[in-house]
Amino acid sequence: MPDPSQFNTDRTYPGRWTITFSNPPINMFVPTTIVELGALMTDLEADPSVKVVVFQSANPDFFIAHLDVSKAAERPEVLGLWRDFVDALVRRLASFDREALGAVKAQVNRFGTPTATDLQSSNDMFFSALTWSGQRTRRARVRSMGYGVPSDFELNFGRHLPMLGRAEDEDTDTQHD
Repeated sequence: MPDPSQFNTDRTYPGRWTITFSNPPINMFVPTTIVELGALMTDLEADPSVKVVVFQSANPDFFIAHLDVSKAAERPEVLGLWRDFVDALVRRLASFDREALGAVKAQVNRFGTPTATDLQSSNDMFFSALTWSGQRTRRARVRSMGYGVPSDFELNFGRHLPMLGRAEDEDTDTQHD
């Protein structure tokens, strides 16, 4: 298990942990983050005195930017840990009394819970899509706009993505040159 270097845990106050996430420059979510979160959850479960956990970011502009898909593609097996860091949560939630969970279950059941097969199918499709030529071209363009570094692109990710246009348009433009 790696040293949880992305997470700094302050245990100064009894019953409360303040956990600061720091993965400079923009708090990118990477496969190591999943592994470190798993270790952190193990530590939390082992300390019965913890009543409250406060998560905060070392970066005032980004709590967690987004998943770094290029690093995720290098280690797709780590995403299985996330599916597991979720199964454990479900087991923990199931230990609470029925009345307290009633309202929460109603919300979750509005959409349903994917099966392990559904999740694996989604992972397979996602990583396969990363190899498509249009997606490789789009990722190269995104990197040139400031992906993964403090930039207006990262601060306004959702606003910039639609401006990239469709990957097919770029392929068509290239064919006409």
